[in-house]
Amino acid sequence: MFLRLLKNPLPILIITLLIVIPYIGYNLIYPPQNSQILSANTQSPSPNPTPSPIETPTPMPSPSPSPVPKLSKSSYQIAIFGDSMVDTMGENLEYLEASLKARYPTTNFKLYNYGIGGQNVAQGLARFDQPFSYQTRNFPPLPKLKPDILIVASFAYNPFPQHDRDRHWQTLTELVSRAKNTGSEVYILAEIAPLKTGFGKGPGGINWPEDMASTHALHIVEQLQNAVNLSKNLGIPLIDAFDKSKIYGNWGDSTLVSSHDGIHPSQEGHMFTADLIATTIKLR
Repeated sequence: MFLRLLKNPLPILIITLLIVIPYIGYNLIYPPQNSQILSANTQSPSPNPTPSPIETPTPMPSPSPSPVPKLSKSSYQIAIFGDSMVDTMGENLEYLEASLKARYPTTNFKLYNYGIGGQNVAQGLARFDQPFSYQTRNFPPLPKLKPDILIVASFAYNPFPQHDRDRHWQTLTELVSRAKNTGSEVYILAEIAPLKTGFGKGPGGINWPEDMASTHALHIVEQLQNAVNLSKNLGIPLIDAFDKSKIYGNWGDSTLVSSHDGIHPSQEGHMFTADLIATTIKLR
């Protein structure tokens, strides 16, 4: 019989299908529990991500403007005494006026420019007690004016014909002593440093040979150093544009020097000096 079935397998195939088909249908309708757990484990939706907390920026305090110093007066007189380094500050010291107004907006200032170009310190001393008349400026003698603030410049840019550093020291000492006798609050001004290269060069410059220009510039540096050291020696407050304008040893910044003559302050140089004066002087 077995051999007969092998020769005709159709009955075996029919029996197999009758057993397998119901089994497959059952599993399609009722899937096994293990299959459901695997699906749950592998396809379970991930939880909604918790949003990161938004950091509230901490407000930075705005820088407070510098408080205006409380002054005892509503008006002040300020005079500057010197050579062309002062003369070129403007007939009415306009650069200084702008700097003072920025710092003391409600205060009135009467400014006096006692600068005359080309004078050395001995010539300045000789005219200190005299009435002043130069360009459009006509002022009384400084001992009569008695300004609140009197700034004595160094006269460093005009050495004596025969350079004499000691004579400059002694004469500047006498000039500062005369200034103190006026009763004014006295300051010494050391002007901006001279150029090492290009000193005196320009359409309106002296245009000396290089060795002569370098020697003259070195004499100026020595006399500016006199002014700095004299302020310490006498206990007189210093407005030190010299030190603050140096960029190459004892030599100055070309942006602060006029390209017209290579000597006097440029507009930037005058603003630099005016700001330094305004921030250094102490108004009572």
